[in-house]
Amino acid sequence: MADSSLSSTALLVLDMQVDFCDPQGTYARNGMDISGIRAIIPRIAEVARACKAARVPVIATRYTIWCDLDGRPVGIDHIVGARPFLAREGFRRGSPGCAVIPDLPTPDYEIEKTRFSAFYSTMLEGLLRSLKIRRLVFTGIATHAGVESTARDASVRDFDVTVLSDCVTTFDPAMQAASLKTM
Repeated sequence: MADSSLSSTALLVLDMQVDFCDPQGTYARNGMDISGIRAIIPRIAEVARACKAARVPVIATRYTIWCDLDGRPVGIDHIVGARPFLAREGFRRGSPGCAVIPDLPTPDYEIEKTRFSAFYSTMLEGLLRSLKIRRLVFTGIATHAGVESTARDASVRDFDVTVLSDCVTTFDPAMQAASLKTM
């Protein structure tokens, strides 16, 4: 990775968090099969290490659920129907489960997000423009939600998008295939 184009490239590591990826995380504790996620961790770690060695910024996103003053989650109607356990636990701001998994190199930057797209109501675009980034390389989860939403939003913002198909996954193989086909 000693290419001059790397100076305008960043690696995005989407939502590789304890609550999604760890056997003790919220998803696994609530019966979700995380074996597919566990399988991509070594590949993402390898890519992230190579990027860091080449001085390509590594930007991790963290899906975050905010709570009201009484501790009730807010703004999760878009996901709680499919994942009702999130109304009780998981991804709470500042909690250990919201952290990026320790299996990956420490990212250079972290972006907190409350929706599928890492561009929606975050500082991601400002960071990318400040770093003079034009190319984004995508890794992480979930391919049909966070990865695809962010990749589409990146594309309409005139960033070049590359999705590393062996470094993204989701919980449903059919959704994974469809999402990769449409990106």
